[in-house]
Amino acid sequence: MLTQINVNPFPRPNVLPFAKPQKIRGTPGPLKPTEPAEPAEVKLPRFLNYMADMGGCGHYRILWAEQLINAMGMGVSHSNTGIVGEPGWYTGCKVVQIQRQAADEHVKFVEFLSGIKQQMGFRLVYNIDDVPFHEHIPDYNRFKFAFDDDKIRQNCIDIMNMCDEVVVTCDYMRDVFKDVTGKDEITVIPNFPPAFWMDHYDKKQRYDVFRKYKSKPRILYTGSGAHFDVDKKANGKDDFEAFTKFIIDTREKYQWVFVGACPPPLERYVKSGQIELHPWQPLMAYPKKIASLNATVSIAPLQNNSFNKSKSDIKFVEAAILGIPCLLQDIETYHTAPPHMKFDSIEEFEDKLQKLVKKQSTYYKETDDLRKYGETRFLERPENLNCFYELYMLPYGDPRRKHLKRFNP
Repeated sequence: MLTQINVNPFPRPNVLPFAKPQKIRGTPGPLKPTEPAEPAEVKLPRFLNYMADMGGCGHYRILWAEQLINAMGMGVSHSNTGIVGEPGWYTGCKVVQIQRQAADEHVKFVEFLSGIKQQMGFRLVYNIDDVPFHEHIPDYNRFKFAFDDDKIRQNCIDIMNMCDEVVVTCDYMRDVFKDVTGKDEITVIPNFPPAFWMDHYDKKQRYDVFRKYKSKPRILYTGSGAHFDVDKKANGKDDFEAFTKFIIDTREKYQWVFVGACPPPLERYVKSGQIELHPWQPLMAYPKKIASLNATVSIAPLQNNSFNKSKSDIKFVEAAILGIPCLLQDIETYHTAPPHMKFDSIEEFEDKLQKLVKKQSTYYKETDDLRKYGETRFLERPENLNCFYELYMLPYGDPRRKHLKRFNP
Protein backbone atom coordinates (compact mmCIF):
# COMPACT_ATOMS: atom_id res chain seq x y z
CA MET A 1 0.00 0.00 0.00
CA LEU A 2 1.32 3.43 -0.95
CA THR A 3 1.79 5.68 2.05
CA GLN A 4 1.78 9.41 2.59
CA ILE A 5 4.83 11.22 3.87
CA ASN A 6 4.66 14.82 5.05
CA VAL A 7 8.12 16.22 4.34
CA ASN A 8 9.00 19.73 3.27
CA PRO A 9 12.17 19.58 1.11
CA PHE A 10 12.86 23.30 1.35
CA PRO A 11 15.15 25.24 3.67
CA ARG A 12 12.25 27.23 5.17
CA PRO A 13 9.91 24.73 6.83
CA ASN A 14 7.37 27.45 7.62
CA VAL A 15 6.66 28.05 3.92
CA LEU A 16 4.67 25.53 1.93
CA PRO A 17 6.42 24.64 -1.35
CA PHE A 18 4.77 25.95 -4.50
CA ALA A 19 1.92 27.56 -2.55
CA LYS A 20 1.37 31.28 -2.19
CA PRO A 21 1.88 32.19 1.50
CA GLN A 22 -1.22 33.34 3.33
CA LYS A 23 -1.40 36.84 4.77
CA ILE A 24 -0.37 37.10 8.37
CA ARG A 25 -3.34 38.15 10.49
CA GLY A 26 -2.35 41.29 12.37
CA THR A 27 -3.20 42.05 15.96
CA PRO A 28 -4.99 45.28 16.95
CA GLY A 29 -2.51 48.11 16.95
CA PRO A 30 -0.49 50.28 14.59
CA LEU A 31 1.06 47.37 12.62
CA LYS A 32 -0.65 46.41 9.36
CA PRO A 33 -0.89 42.83 8.10
CA THR A 34 2.07 42.01 5.84
CA GLU A 35 2.73 39.34 3.27
CA PRO A 36 6.05 37.52 3.68
CA ALA A 37 8.46 37.51 0.80
CA GLU A 38 8.32 34.36 -1.29
CA PRO A 39 11.57 32.40 -0.82
CA ALA A 40 13.68 32.06 -3.94
CA GLU A 41 13.70 28.26 -3.80
CA VAL A 42 9.93 28.13 -4.29
CA LYS A 43 10.39 29.60 -7.77
CA LEU A 44 13.00 26.99 -8.81
CA PRO A 45 12.08 23.91 -10.84
CA ARG A 46 11.75 20.79 -8.71
CA PHE A 47 13.22 17.39 -9.60
CA LEU A 48 12.48 14.21 -7.67
CA ASN A 49 14.52 10.99 -7.81
CA TYR A 50 13.90 7.47 -6.52
CA MET A 51 17.21 5.72 -5.84
CA ALA A 52 18.08 2.03 -6.17
CA ASP A 53 21.49 2.52 -4.52
CA MET A 54 23.62 5.12 -2.79
CA GLY A 55 26.92 3.75 -4.12
CA GLY A 56 28.93 4.66 -7.17
CA CYS A 57 26.09 3.97 -9.62
CA GLY A 58 23.64 6.14 -7.73
CA HIS A 59 26.13 8.98 -7.48
CA TYR A 60 27.23 8.86 -11.10
CA ARG A 61 23.69 8.71 -12.48
CA ILE A 62 21.84 11.00 -10.07
CA LEU A 63 23.34 12.23 -6.82
CA TRP A 64 26.38 14.18 -8.03
CA ALA A 65 24.30 16.05 -10.62
CA GLU A 66 21.71 16.67 -7.92
CA GLN A 67 24.32 18.14 -5.58
CA LEU A 68 25.63 20.55 -8.23
CA ILE A 69 22.17 21.56 -9.44
CA ASN A 70 21.21 22.42 -5.87
CA ALA A 71 24.50 24.15 -5.05
CA MET A 72 24.39 26.30 -8.19
CA GLY A 73 20.77 27.31 -7.71
CA MET A 74 19.66 25.72 -10.98
CA GLY A 75 16.80 23.86 -9.35
CA VAL A 76 15.69 21.98 -6.28
CA SER A 77 16.51 18.29 -6.64
CA HIS A 78 16.00 15.69 -3.95
CA SER A 79 16.17 11.90 -3.74
CA ASN A 80 14.24 9.24 -1.88
CA THR A 81 14.91 5.58 -1.17
CA GLY A 82 11.33 4.96 -0.02
CA ILE A 83 8.28 5.46 -2.22
CA VAL A 84 5.70 8.18 -1.60
CA GLY A 85 2.12 7.52 -2.68
CA GLU A 86 0.52 10.87 -1.88
CA PRO A 87 -0.22 12.78 -5.12
CA GLY A 88 0.30 16.14 -3.40
CA TRP A 89 3.95 15.26 -2.83
CA TYR A 90 4.52 15.70 -6.57
CA THR A 91 3.19 19.26 -6.73
CA GLY A 92 5.51 21.40 -8.82
CA CYS A 93 7.74 18.53 -10.02
CA LYS A 94 9.14 18.86 -13.51
CA VAL A 95 10.41 15.30 -13.57
CA VAL A 96 10.29 12.15 -11.46
CA GLN A 97 13.33 9.97 -12.12
CA ILE A 98 13.54 6.28 -11.23
CA GLN A 99 16.89 4.54 -10.94
CA ARG A 100 17.11 0.83 -11.86
CA GLN A 101 13.83 -0.31 -10.23
CA ALA A 102 12.79 -3.86 -11.11
CA ALA A 103 10.67 -5.48 -8.36
CA ASP A 104 6.92 -6.21 -8.44
CA GLU A 105 6.19 -3.40 -5.98
CA HIS A 106 8.12 -1.00 -8.22
CA VAL A 107 5.82 -1.86 -11.13
CA LYS A 108 2.81 -0.97 -8.98
CA PHE A 109 4.47 2.25 -7.89
CA VAL A 110 5.28 3.30 -11.45
CA GLU A 111 1.69 2.49 -12.41
CA PHE A 112 0.65 4.96 -9.70
CA LEU A 113 3.09 7.60 -10.96
CA SER A 114 2.01 7.05 -14.56
CA GLY A 115 -1.59 7.53 -13.49
CA ILE A 116 -0.98 10.95 -11.91
CA LYS A 117 1.79 12.40 -14.06
CA GLN A 118 -0.50 14.24 -16.46
CA GLN A 119 -2.59 15.67 -13.64
CA MET A 120 0.48 16.75 -11.64
CA GLY A 121 2.43 17.92 -14.69
CA PHE A 122 5.64 15.87 -14.41
CA ARG A 123 7.49 13.54 -16.76
CA LEU A 124 8.67 10.05 -15.79
CA VAL A 125 12.31 9.14 -16.51
CA TYR A 126 14.04 5.78 -15.94
CA ASN A 127 17.84 5.91 -15.45
CA ILE A 128 20.03 2.81 -15.50
CA ASP A 129 23.75 2.11 -15.96
CA ASP A 130 23.87 -1.65 -16.71
CA VAL A 131 21.84 -4.06 -18.83
CA PRO A 132 19.30 -5.84 -16.58
CA PHE A 133 18.17 -8.43 -19.14
CA HIS A 134 19.52 -11.84 -18.07
CA GLU A 135 20.22 -13.08 -21.61
CA HIS A 136 22.88 -10.36 -21.89
CA ILE A 137 24.53 -10.90 -18.49
CA PRO A 138 27.49 -13.35 -18.61
CA ASP A 139 27.46 -16.38 -16.32
CA TYR A 140 30.70 -15.36 -14.60
CA ASN A 141 29.04 -12.21 -13.24
CA ARG A 142 28.29 -13.17 -9.64
CA PHE A 143 25.46 -10.62 -9.43
CA LYS A 144 23.52 -12.15 -12.33
CA PHE A 145 21.23 -13.94 -9.88
CA ALA A 146 19.51 -10.64 -9.04
CA PHE A 147 18.19 -10.39 -12.61
CA ASP A 148 18.15 -14.06 -13.67
CA ASP A 149 14.37 -14.24 -13.61
CA ASP A 150 11.88 -13.76 -16.44
CA LYS A 151 9.54 -11.84 -14.13
CA ILE A 152 12.26 -9.33 -13.22
CA ARG A 153 13.09 -8.98 -16.90
CA GLN A 154 9.48 -8.24 -17.77
CA ASN A 155 9.16 -5.83 -14.85
CA CYS A 156 12.07 -3.79 -16.24
CA ILE A 157 10.46 -3.71 -19.68
CA ASP A 158 7.06 -2.74 -18.31
CA ILE A 159 8.48 0.04 -16.11
CA MET A 160 10.55 1.48 -18.96
CA ASN A 161 7.56 1.52 -21.27
CA MET A 162 5.47 3.39 -18.70
CA CYS A 163 8.15 6.08 -18.54
CA ASP A 164 8.41 8.99 -20.95
CA GLU A 165 12.12 8.43 -21.41
CA VAL A 166 14.90 5.99 -20.53
CA VAL A 167 18.45 7.23 -19.86
CA VAL A 168 21.51 5.02 -20.42
CA THR A 169 25.29 5.52 -20.53
CA CYS A 170 26.30 4.69 -24.12
CA ASP A 171 25.13 4.07 -27.69
CA TYR A 172 25.46 0.29 -27.59
CA MET A 173 23.37 0.10 -24.42
CA ARG A 174 20.71 2.27 -26.07
CA ASP A 175 20.54 -0.12 -29.02
CA VAL A 176 20.20 -3.17 -26.76
CA PHE A 177 17.36 -1.50 -24.85
CA LYS A 178 15.54 -0.50 -28.03
CA ASP A 179 15.76 -4.06 -29.27
CA VAL A 180 14.51 -5.63 -26.02
CA THR A 181 11.86 -3.09 -25.00
CA GLY A 182 10.70 -1.73 -28.35
CA LYS A 183 10.98 1.76 -26.88
CA ASP A 184 12.42 4.56 -28.99
CA GLU A 185 12.65 7.31 -26.36
CA ILE A 186 16.09 6.37 -25.06
CA THR A 187 18.72 9.02 -24.32
CA VAL A 188 22.46 8.67 -23.76
CA ILE A 189 24.18 10.62 -20.98
CA PRO A 190 27.73 9.38 -20.31
CA ASN A 191 29.16 9.15 -16.81
CA PHE A 192 30.84 12.39 -15.74
CA PRO A 193 33.03 12.29 -12.59
CA PRO A 194 32.92 15.51 -10.58
CA ALA A 195 36.24 17.24 -10.08
CA PHE A 196 35.51 17.72 -6.37
CA TRP A 197 35.57 13.92 -6.04
CA MET A 198 38.01 12.64 -8.63
CA ASP A 199 40.61 15.34 -9.17
CA HIS A 200 43.67 14.11 -7.26
CA TYR A 201 46.04 14.67 -10.18
CA ASP A 202 49.65 15.61 -9.44
CA LYS A 203 51.79 15.99 -12.55
CA LYS A 204 55.09 15.79 -10.68
CA GLN A 205 54.01 12.63 -8.91
CA ARG A 206 53.02 11.06 -12.23
CA TYR A 207 56.44 11.78 -13.70
CA ASP A 208 58.20 10.60 -10.53
CA VAL A 209 56.29 7.29 -10.63
CA PHE A 210 57.75 6.45 -14.01
CA ARG A 211 61.33 7.02 -12.83
CA LYS A 212 60.95 5.45 -9.41
CA TYR A 213 59.36 2.22 -10.64
CA LYS A 214 61.01 1.92 -14.04
CA SER A 215 62.76 -1.33 -13.09
CA LYS A 216 59.46 -2.91 -11.99
CA PRO A 217 56.44 -0.95 -13.26
CA ARG A 218 53.28 -1.05 -11.16
CA ILE A 219 50.24 -2.31 -13.09
CA LEU A 220 46.88 -1.48 -11.51
CA TYR A 221 43.41 -3.03 -11.81
CA THR A 222 40.45 -1.50 -9.97
CA GLY A 223 37.39 -3.25 -11.42
CA SER A 224 34.79 -5.02 -9.29
CA GLY A 225 34.76 -8.71 -8.40
CA ALA A 226 31.92 -9.21 -10.90
CA HIS A 227 34.58 -9.54 -13.61
CA PHE A 228 35.96 -12.78 -12.15
CA ASP A 229 34.42 -16.26 -12.24
CA VAL A 230 34.43 -16.44 -8.44
CA ASP A 231 31.56 -18.93 -8.22
CA LYS A 232 32.99 -21.15 -10.99
CA LYS A 233 29.90 -20.95 -13.15
CA ALA A 234 31.77 -20.25 -16.39
CA ASN A 235 34.76 -22.63 -16.17
CA GLY A 236 37.11 -19.69 -15.62
CA LYS A 237 36.03 -17.92 -18.81
CA ASP A 238 35.75 -14.41 -17.42
CA ASP A 239 37.17 -10.97 -18.20
CA PHE A 240 40.59 -12.05 -16.90
CA GLU A 241 40.73 -15.41 -18.66
CA ALA A 242 43.56 -14.33 -20.99
CA PHE A 243 45.37 -12.38 -18.28
CA THR A 244 45.68 -14.73 -15.34
CA LYS A 245 48.54 -16.83 -16.71
CA PHE A 246 50.29 -13.72 -18.04
CA ILE A 247 50.15 -12.08 -14.61
CA ILE A 248 51.54 -15.18 -12.91
CA ASP A 249 54.35 -15.47 -15.46
CA THR A 250 55.31 -11.78 -15.18
CA ARG A 251 54.95 -11.27 -11.42
CA GLU A 252 58.72 -10.73 -11.11
CA LYS A 253 58.83 -8.29 -14.04
CA TYR A 254 55.80 -6.20 -13.04
CA GLN A 255 54.25 -5.37 -9.70
CA TRP A 256 50.60 -6.29 -10.14
CA VAL A 257 48.23 -4.28 -7.96
CA PHE A 258 44.54 -5.02 -7.37
CA VAL A 259 41.95 -3.07 -5.42
CA GLY A 260 39.00 -4.84 -3.84
CA ALA A 261 39.33 -8.28 -5.43
CA CYS A 262 41.48 -10.36 -7.72
CA PRO A 263 40.95 -13.48 -9.85
CA PRO A 264 40.81 -16.60 -7.63
CA PRO A 265 43.91 -18.21 -9.26
CA LEU A 266 45.99 -15.24 -8.07
CA GLU A 267 45.04 -15.48 -4.41
CA ARG A 268 48.05 -17.68 -3.55
CA TYR A 269 50.36 -14.98 -4.88
CA VAL A 270 48.55 -12.35 -2.82
CA LYS A 271 49.16 -14.47 0.28
CA SER A 272 52.84 -14.78 -0.60
CA GLY A 273 53.13 -11.02 -1.05
CA GLN A 274 54.06 -11.20 -4.73
CA ILE A 275 50.84 -9.53 -5.83
CA GLU A 276 49.29 -6.57 -4.00
CA LEU A 277 45.63 -6.62 -3.03
CA HIS A 278 44.23 -3.51 -1.39
CA PRO A 279 40.81 -3.47 0.32
CA TRP A 280 37.67 -1.96 -1.11
CA GLN A 281 37.42 1.75 -0.48
CA PRO A 282 34.45 3.87 0.58
CA LEU A 283 33.27 5.90 -2.38
CA MET A 284 34.68 9.23 -1.22
CA ALA A 285 38.06 7.68 -0.35
CA TYR A 286 38.42 5.83 -3.67
CA PRO A 287 40.12 8.48 -5.89
CA LYS A 288 42.69 9.50 -3.31
CA LYS A 289 43.52 5.83 -2.64
CA ILE A 290 43.99 5.10 -6.34
CA ALA A 291 46.22 8.15 -6.75
CA SER A 292 48.32 7.03 -3.77
CA LEU A 293 49.07 3.57 -5.20
CA ASN A 294 51.68 5.01 -7.61
CA ALA A 295 50.45 3.00 -10.57
CA THR A 296 52.60 3.22 -13.67
CA VAL A 297 49.78 1.88 -15.85
CA SER A 298 46.19 0.81 -15.25
CA ILE A 299 44.39 -1.89 -17.24
CA ALA A 300 40.80 -2.69 -18.17
CA PRO A 301 40.41 -6.10 -19.84
CA LEU A 302 36.90 -7.18 -20.85
CA GLN A 303 35.32 -10.04 -22.71
CA ASN A 304 33.79 -9.04 -26.01
CA ASN A 305 30.12 -9.55 -25.08
CA SER A 306 27.00 -7.42 -25.21
CA PHE A 307 26.94 -6.80 -21.45
CA ASN A 308 30.48 -5.38 -21.48
CA LYS A 309 29.90 -3.40 -24.66
CA SER A 310 26.98 -1.75 -22.88
CA LYS A 311 29.22 -0.54 -20.06
CA SER A 312 30.35 2.99 -19.39
CA ASP A 313 33.94 4.05 -20.10
CA ILE A 314 34.55 5.18 -16.50
CA LYS A 315 37.69 3.09 -15.99
CA PHE A 316 39.32 4.95 -18.84
CA VAL A 317 37.96 8.35 -17.74
CA GLU A 318 38.98 7.95 -14.10
CA ALA A 319 42.49 6.89 -15.10
CA ALA A 320 42.74 9.80 -17.55
CA ILE A 321 41.72 12.31 -14.88
CA LEU A 322 44.43 10.95 -12.57
CA GLY A 323 46.96 11.01 -15.41
CA ILE A 324 47.51 7.23 -15.34
CA PRO A 325 48.00 5.74 -18.81
CA CYS A 326 45.39 3.02 -19.24
CA LEU A 327 45.53 0.02 -21.57
CA LEU A 328 42.02 -1.01 -22.56
CA GLN A 329 40.22 -3.83 -24.31
CA ASP A 330 39.49 -2.92 -27.91
CA ILE A 331 35.68 -3.05 -27.73
CA GLU A 332 32.86 -0.55 -28.13
CA THR A 333 32.98 0.37 -24.44
CA TYR A 334 36.21 2.31 -24.89
CA HIS A 335 35.51 4.05 -28.17
CA THR A 336 36.49 7.33 -26.45
CA ALA A 337 40.07 6.12 -25.85
CA PRO A 338 42.91 6.64 -28.35
CA PRO A 339 43.39 3.57 -30.60
CA HIS A 340 47.03 3.10 -29.61
CA MET A 341 45.95 2.48 -25.98
CA LYS A 342 43.69 -0.43 -26.91
CA PHE A 343 44.51 -4.12 -27.32
CA ASP A 344 42.74 -7.14 -28.73
CA SER A 345 44.97 -9.99 -27.50
CA ILE A 346 47.34 -10.64 -24.63
CA GLU A 347 50.25 -10.49 -27.10
CA GLU A 348 49.18 -7.04 -28.29
CA PHE A 349 48.74 -5.96 -24.67
CA GLU A 350 52.26 -7.06 -23.77
CA ASP A 351 53.74 -5.26 -26.77
CA LYS A 352 51.96 -1.98 -25.97
CA LEU A 353 52.78 -2.24 -22.28
CA GLN A 354 56.50 -2.68 -22.96
CA LYS A 355 56.57 0.31 -25.33
CA LEU A 356 54.68 2.47 -22.84
CA VAL A 357 56.98 1.81 -19.88
CA LYS A 358 60.22 1.80 -21.85
CA LYS A 359 60.67 5.41 -22.93
CA GLN A 360 60.29 8.37 -20.57
CA SER A 361 59.21 10.90 -23.20
CA THR A 362 56.54 8.53 -24.52
CA TYR A 363 55.19 7.96 -21.04
CA TYR A 364 55.12 11.67 -20.16
CA LYS A 365 53.26 12.50 -23.38
CA GLU A 366 50.63 9.83 -22.67
CA THR A 367 50.14 11.15 -19.15
CA ASP A 368 49.71 14.72 -20.38
CA ASP A 369 47.42 13.83 -23.27
CA LEU A 370 45.16 11.64 -21.17
CA ARG A 371 44.89 14.25 -18.45
CA LYS A 372 43.75 16.82 -21.04
CA TYR A 373 41.00 14.47 -22.15
CA GLY A 374 40.06 13.63 -18.56
CA GLU A 375 39.46 17.31 -17.82
CA THR A 376 36.81 17.43 -20.56
CA ARG A 377 34.73 14.87 -18.66
CA PHE A 378 34.38 16.75 -15.36
CA LEU A 379 30.72 17.03 -14.38
CA GLU A 380 31.16 20.68 -13.35
CA ARG A 381 31.76 21.73 -16.96
CA PRO A 382 28.57 23.48 -18.16
CA GLU A 383 28.26 21.33 -21.27
CA ASN A 384 28.24 18.20 -19.09
CA LEU A 385 26.07 19.25 -16.15
CA ASN A 386 23.57 20.78 -18.57
CA CYS A 387 22.97 17.36 -20.09
CA PHE A 388 21.17 16.47 -16.86
CA TYR A 389 19.48 19.85 -16.64
CA GLU A 390 18.13 19.56 -20.19
CA LEU A 391 16.91 16.05 -19.41
CA TYR A 392 14.97 17.37 -16.42
CA MET A 393 13.64 20.55 -18.01
CA LEU A 394 12.88 19.57 -21.62
CA PRO A 395 10.94 16.60 -23.02
CA TYR A 396 12.42 13.94 -25.27
CA GLY A 397 12.93 15.25 -28.81
CA ASP A 398 12.84 18.91 -27.84
CA PRO A 399 15.14 20.82 -30.27
CA ARG A 400 16.37 23.00 -27.38
CA ARG A 401 18.37 20.07 -25.98
CA LYS A 402 21.60 21.40 -27.45
CA HIS A 403 24.03 19.80 -24.97
CA LEU A 404 22.39 16.38 -25.23
CA LYS A 405 22.78 16.52 -29.01
CA ARG A 406 26.49 15.72 -28.61
CA PHE A 407 25.52 12.21 -27.55
CA ASN A 408 22.11 11.93 -29.20
CA PRO A 409 22.42 13.31 -32.74
